[in-house]
Amino acid sequence: MSEHVSVAQTAATAVKGRYRRELGLWSVVLLATGAILGPAVGFTPVSVLGDAGPAGLFAWIIAFVLIAVVAMAYVELGTMWPRAGGVAYYPARSSGPVVGVLNAWGAFVGYSLAVPSIVVAFVEYLSYWFPQLFQNGSLTWFGIIVSLLVTAALFVINNLRIRYMGEINNVLTVATLVGLAVMIVALLTRFNPGNFHNFGGLAPFGASGILIAVSATIYGYGGFRQPIDYAEEVRSPGRTIPLAVGITLVICLAVYCLESFSFTGAINWHGMGLKPGSWDKLTGLSYPFVSVSNAGSLVVIGLIALVTTLIASFKDGYIYYGGAARVGHTLARYDRYLPRVFERMSGPGIPFVSVLLVLIVSFIYLILLPRFASLFPLVASALVLSYAPGPLSVAIFRHKEPGQTRPYRVPVAKVLMPFGFIVASLMVYWSGWLAMRILIPSVGVGLLLLFFYNHHRRLTRDDVVYGIWMPVYLGVILLISWLGGNAFGGTNLIPFPWDTLVFAVVALIFYFIGYWCGTRYQGSAIFEEEHGEEPGDGQGEPVRGEVRPQPEPA
Repeated sequence: MSEHVSVAQTAATAVKGRYRRELGLWSVVLLATGAILGPAVGFTPVSVLGDAGPAGLFAWIIAFVLIAVVAMAYVELGTMWPRAGGVAYYPARSSGPVVGVLNAWGAFVGYSLAVPSIVVAFVEYLSYWFPQLFQNGSLTWFGIIVSLLVTAALFVINNLRIRYMGEINNVLTVATLVGLAVMIVALLTRFNPGNFHNFGGLAPFGASGILIAVSATIYGYGGFRQPIDYAEEVRSPGRTIPLAVGITLVICLAVYCLESFSFTGAINWHGMGLKPGSWDKLTGLSYPFVSVSNAGSLVVIGLIALVTTLIASFKDGYIYYGGAARVGHTLARYDRYLPRVFERMSGPGIPFVSVLLVLIVSFIYLILLPRFASLFPLVASALVLSYAPGPLSVAIFRHKEPGQTRPYRVPVAKVLMPFGFIVASLMVYWSGWLAMRILIPSVGVGLLLLFFYNHHRRLTRDDVVYGIWMPVYLGVILLISWLGGNAFGGTNLIPFPWDTLVFAVVALIFYFIGYWCGTRYQGSAIFEEEHGEEPGDGQGEPVRGEVRPQPEPA
């Protein structure tokens, strides 16, 4: 799987203070696949069965279609302007510093907190053999020490040249896929078709169960954005990124569906200590694939499943670690929301100071929140909160910069981009009230970073007028989350599924508000010109002397 670049290519990319373009197609595919197939492979394919019964399989397909729309938006952005940590770049460029800082800070919070969360999941799985690491739902002091050592290993990997980091990831992601394949094939040897219709039927919880399962499965595809976050290190991004994202999503759809399908067929209720048909109890299994394997006299397969999950968790940790560092780098380099020290690059083309910042944040949270795995919905919602502005940015750039080279164009964008904004917004809402009440204030704190921005370029009236819709939108999310159904932790004043419908309508309204504001915003909220850079053509080459056509009418 290793890909080697020529001496000439390496020399061309090894510019001091710049990222190195050393990731080819299959390295990017395995990077994104590795990010998606993380700790979730050990429990999400089973938890959807707990939500919807065997019909949880359909949730993976529905979620695939929904997330594909959001992914297409980021593929267009990532190939038009390949920027590391691009999630922190595009909203600032399209909608100004207020929208930009909220989106960028939310993404940084999500990526940074994902690292300790994944490490805790890794150590929790490790406690299957070493129970002294994790007890009573929390890391012990010994577990915390091991977690800090694991995080230090992630730090070391993220200071390697991207080529070497990619080669390590290639090996571990292939190992994950092989381990999952062995597990799936083995479980299929214990296949009982009666499990699909004898215990409450195909959909024991009805349509509402499938919808709730979709709200879980859609998070399983969240790592699709890694090719965009590493875009400045991808060779020929205009060609590579669309292919990589498409191939990755198809691979992960197949893996997740096969995991859920094989598990359903292999269920031995009595052997697993469960009452027949008690689908909801599946979510309470600490090691579900170990349990189903042992019940089917496949003890070795259970151990393979456990080792595979450990490998999946570890590689997921360093991938998200790198994403967090690149977002932090962009916060300083392009946005000026952080002091410029965070844009410093090491000789190998790594944002070292930002990598160090993620290490410090991870250490703090591992020590203060040894139960951090229980806050995973907060991490997931922080990540997806930064998804929604992507489709909106595509629509705004189509209006304001119609002549910009786009190696990939979203088809039927006038229909799909509002739909993508709704889907991304629903992912935030589905995270639930318990996550929202912490997340929204945490993201709101990001507005304080405008003081750093104001030092370089003073905020104008237009910056505020055309950006104020975003903090208002976050407040509305918080309100509807509190009023919404108890399926997502709300007060049930708007019961499920009506809460989801109401929120979708509200999201659509805010999409058009955001579009109206973005197309009229004429300020400049990025600092690319200070690096002597102009918009890229999606292949990593600058476009100079471009004459831009007049914007299309709104």
